[in-house]
Amino acid sequence: MGPCKPRTFTAGQDPLRKFDGAISVRTLPRPPDRLFLFHGIMRPSRGIYAKLIATGKKLPTHFHPSQWEFFRVLRGNLTIYINGHPTHRTPSDGELAVPPYSHHVIYDTPGTEMDEVEFVVSASDPGEDADVATFMDQSFFENWYGYQEDVFQRGEKLDFLQVLSMFDAGGTYLSPPWFADPQAQNRAWEKFREQLEQEAKAKKEKNE
Repeated sequence: MGPCKPRTFTAGQDPLRKFDGAISVRTLPRPPDRLFLFHGIMRPSRGIYAKLIATGKKLPTHFHPSQWEFFRVLRGNLTIYINGHPTHRTPSDGELAVPPYSHHVIYDTPGTEMDEVEFVVSASDPGEDADVATFMDQSFFENWYGYQEDVFQRGEKLDFLQVLSMFDAGGTYLSPPWFADPQAQNRAWEKFREQLEQEAKAKKEKNE
């Protein structure tokens, strides 16, 4: 059986709206050191997010082997689940950097009353000399959100190989089954903290 054919075509659409308005993303001018900069709005009461909340489920975690990903909340409450630990963010917390190989997923913070979560997300630019062939970019977001919409709202059958291919093309990979082990999550969490400390130290030395 061949892979699922897209029901909708949104290439270049800006803003990009998916899941009956549950999430919308528009492109912002990117800083020189970032590959993209997106302004996102998540509406937990709509579409796939409402279904996940009703069942108590969450989207699976993933990681990026070659890029840092950055999140900054503008309005509301956002939870970034990183290496088995929830990190709650509000506008007063500033930007959060997620290093490569950190297993993560984002969702609205449970128990909060905000109908919308507004945030910006970006990723580091590996540069022309980087020894990697694929990156997380705008095309990846368009493909992934569009595929989820076709599967969860239009009844297309999920093709795991197609998902893996799509993620590989976007420099993104689903967390492997062994990551469900709490000890593995704790080791990854400690590594995450070490990476953040090293990044903060490097920035401090650069500014001195």
